[in-house]
Amino acid sequence: MAGTGNSPELNREAALLSWIQESAPYGIITLDVSFKVQSWNQWMETHSAMRFEDVAGKDLFTLFPDLHERNMQSPLERALKGEYSVLSTALHHHFLPLPSYVPPTGATLMRQTARIAPLILSGTVCGVVVVIDDVTDREAQAEALNEQNRRLEILSWILAQLMMSDAPWKTMRQLFFKIAENMDLDTFLLYLRDPDTGVIYLYTAGGVSPESEKDFADYPLLSKLAVTDDKVIFDLIQERAEPEFAALKKAGARALVAIPLITNGRHLGLLCFATWSREKIAKDESDLLAIIAQYLAVAVDRERTKHQLQKAKEQLLEHAQVLEKRVEERTSRLQDTISELQMFSYTLAHDLKAPVRGMVGYSQILMKNFADSLPPEAMAIVQRLERIPRRMEVLIQDLLEFSKVSRQEVNMVRVEIEPIIDEIVGLRASAVRQAITIRPPLHAVRAQRDLLQQVLSNLVDNAIKFVAPQMTPKITISTEVVTHGSHSIRSGKLLFSSNESAPSKNTEPPPELPPKHVRIWVEDEGIGISSELHQKIFGIFERGADSEKYEGTGMGLAIVARALQRMGGTCGLESEPGRGSRFWIELPAV
Repeated sequence: MAGTGNSPELNREAALLSWIQESAPYGIITLDVSFKVQSWNQWMETHSAMRFEDVAGKDLFTLFPDLHERNMQSPLERALKGEYSVLSTALHHHFLPLPSYVPPTGATLMRQTARIAPLILSGTVCGVVVVIDDVTDREAQAEALNEQNRRLEILSWILAQLMMSDAPWKTMRQLFFKIAENMDLDTFLLYLRDPDTGVIYLYTAGGVSPESEKDFADYPLLSKLAVTDDKVIFDLIQERAEPEFAALKKAGARALVAIPLITNGRHLGLLCFATWSREKIAKDESDLLAIIAQYLAVAVDRERTKHQLQKAKEQLLEHAQVLEKRVEERTSRLQDTISELQMFSYTLAHDLKAPVRGMVGYSQILMKNFADSLPPEAMAIVQRLERIPRRMEVLIQDLLEFSKVSRQEVNMVRVEIEPIIDEIVGLRASAVRQAITIRPPLHAVRAQRDLLQQVLSNLVDNAIKFVAPQMTPKITISTEVVTHGSHSIRSGKLLFSSNESAPSKNTEPPPELPPKHVRIWVEDEGIGISSELHQKIFGIFERGADSEKYEGTGMGLAIVARALQRMGGTCGLESEPGRGSRFWIELPAV
């Protein structure tokens, strides 16, 4: 048998090794226990531009010094201990810094997944095998698909908003913020054609100063584009010397796309988007904006011909009335349920007081009358039992207070803040009183006085309590007048504060000025609160990361939030761990 030549098993192994070395569609490297290269297949030679003869016997970390910098020695070391590792692009981007050969992605380095495993011979780890797969093209396609899906979501959302609006040209201000957020754009201009005179006028704009808006109100460069049939892109605006670009250059625009609003062969106006930060607007971006403009054109045309749909509108109105009645019925049932739950929580908390007090009383009797007969371990348990109901009693009291805030009638009147602060400060120890600084003037607000006093008292108590050991609290109370109401920090919503532009034609009265609000600040130099807790901290039983070091039930800020909600106000905070907290509440100004 020995003379018959190589066995089929050896032939198969030789064929497999030949395929790995010459034809495998991924890189394969084997290293010895000192991480020196033992094998280096054809794929690695092609993509690294290094032949096996040049790398054989050399340390992998010498060939690629940045492996140490990126802590890539860890999976190799684990492989020598018999462990397997898979490195994904999400965490590491690549294992070896090899050049990318996928030009459309614009990436300079190949994106890779890497599998690192022990090389075992006769049950002993004798080295490491690394398999590298080039996933640059695959991930580029996935990113392109995600971008396409994201833009389709934008289009769907915008279409829904336009279809639901009775005045789609007014809706553009709201839509612009969504578009700007997703496409890195800074402003928009909406021109409409008067259906009676045919004159093009600037209806509304966003993201420009009032001075620039005046310049664009009668701007020939854009007005003449309203009668064109296709979009126009102006790149590198700041480098253009033509006089007609002066207003755009003055406003700071670097690139702009102008899209005529056309439907059924009629030119209805012009929609423009501009950026102040980029020199160019890509074609795929302008194509997406053209679709948005088409949606707007259809919506505007639909609104201007709504008299033809009067019969359908009456039917929809009847349907809306039925839905409104159902909503009212469900709202009424929901309010009844809420009232029942509030009464239940109040009754439950009230009835729990009696057994809690009984536990405290019996614990005190044990400590007073049987102290001599109880062993020290038993006495320690009794003392703990006496403290636990006391904490429960405090918690019940806070629950009753929360329920009271939720149920009591709210009458909003003029309230002066300074007398309330004087009462709160007067109830504290002298050392605490000295730690409180008031920055006048304290502006009056519309509120219910006892609720506002409770809110401020809770915030001051928090500032006194949450300080580092051996530190004296320092508290500052001040107010400021703001021209718009703010969202509560618990809402999780962003606030866009912008002035609504009035239409050039006097087709409707100008919007009323927003009412003023007073923001009351309670600032301290305490332990601070991490950003991930800013929204949660106002919830029931929610406490900070170091809550175990400080007494409390987690109800104080929940009462603050509920009281502000009842008074139509908002609340929030600015804080960082170790740098104190700046709590604020906001109520209507008088």
